[in-house]
Amino acid sequence: MASNERNHWKGLVLGAIGGIAGILTMRAYWQQVKQMTGRDPRKDFDESDVPDTDVLDSVSLVGQHYKQGESTTAALGRIAYQQITGKEPGQETQTLLSYLIHWLIGMGSSGAYGAARTQSGVLDITGGAALGTALWLLGDEMAMPLVGLAKGPTAYPPELHLHSWGAHIAYGLASAATTQLLYRLVP
Repeated sequence: MASNERNHWKGLVLGAIGGIAGILTMRAYWQQVKQMTGRDPRKDFDESDVPDTDVLDSVSLVGQHYKQGESTTAALGRIAYQQITGKEPGQETQTLLSYLIHWLIGMGSSGAYGAARTQSGVLDITGGAALGTALWLLGDEMAMPLVGLAKGPTAYPPELHLHSWGAHIAYGLASAATTQLLYRLVP
């Protein structure tokens, strides 16, 4: 019994480290998209150009909590900062908080993968693809719009959804591969 507990804790730590590789791979994915297309689809899209005309443009259960042009992680960072300090963060602080939240979510999600999946094949394509797809679908596509940190799914162009899914798949595959490799290297 104690051996299984240690393996799950080991998986959590190794998975969190794998999440670092996943986040770096996700960043490389977006750089590659920009290099291939000459633009960043996340920044090309202007939310103010799209009126809320479709029933799924706004699906929040609690109202809008993001500002125009603000990413979900930037909104989360801003809201947390305001709750703690009672003040609005400056742009540099908000950018730092956005990155910090993105890293925490990425490392935490991959840590959960490592604890749940424990040891598998080094190229755990199934686990990595499931991790990336779950984060994209349950996080970006469902949870963030429902809690008012993003517009609903029909407010964004299909190309942006596909690229976001691709970035999350890249994250999941890199996280899983790194985690599984670490399982073999760390006694």
